[in-house]
Amino acid sequence: MLVRWHHAPDDAGVGAVPYVRCPTCDALSYAPRNAPDRVCPECGVPVVWADGTTVRSADRDRRLDRLLRMTRELVDTDLALLTEIRDGREIAQRVDGDWPGVGSLQGASLPLGDTFCQRMLDGRIGNYIRDARSDPRVGDLAMARQLGVGAWLGVPIDISATQLYVLCCLARESRPSIGEREVRLLAGLAESVRAELQHHRSPQE
Repeated sequence: MLVRWHHAPDDAGVGAVPYVRCPTCDALSYAPRNAPDRVCPECGVPVVWADGTTVRSADRDRRLDRLLRMTRELVDTDLALLTEIRDGREIAQRVDGDWPGVGSLQGASLPLGDTFCQRMLDGRIGNYIRDARSDPRVGDLAMARQLGVGAWLGVPIDISATQLYVLCCLARESRPSIGEREVRLLAGLAESVRAELQHHRSPQE
């Protein structure tokens, strides 16, 4: 998740002590840049600095996997997916959780026109669908019918003019209570994912 520098005087009243504030749970914690792998002490989401760099960790893939797991657990859904929109298709690049009767959806690829995410991107739906089975805006999506999707949430992640990802969640049951609070939570997690993806494509690497 994206966090900001908060400077405070040290014990001698001089200098600056680095703090980061979690935008998901608002916890403030001490986290110097040379610290080892760092997570929010309240909600456990990995720390990402406001300039897009992460607190040092041995394995970026592990951080992304942790973010997907945190997304699924915090939003309380059956699946969390990081998908890439490319060449008219939506491709599941990372998945946390399994779907009954299907198993892992890692690597699954669908025509973009048959996805919730396309309808979000072109403005036909917002960032969540509470009851996919009864909502006429998505009732014709074959993927949703075949999997038996009950609810969906998603937020886009723009990496560049040519790279677009979506962080989304699927639930088997309808979720009448989901709304803007869950969207804000998902958006905060998506900022952490964005930072990791941008760092991965950095020319310094």
